[in-house]
Amino acid sequence: MINNEAFNLSLEQKFQLQCLQQEYQELDREQTVNYLLETMQQIMVRDNLIRDLMKNSLLP
Repeated sequence: MINNEAFNLSLEQKFQLQCLQQEYQELDREQTVNYLLETMQQIMVRDNLIRDLMKNSLLP
């Protein structure tokens, strides 16, 4: 069972998010779109890795 706390950000993560927000406040539209696309690609790769690890761990 998944703990609801797993969906909350830690204090450190909140701080990192705030730092990123300040850093990216200065980006223009093109830079923002590029950053978003790079981030989405990294998330997709991470999801694929997790899926693969889970699939392999379930095999006998």
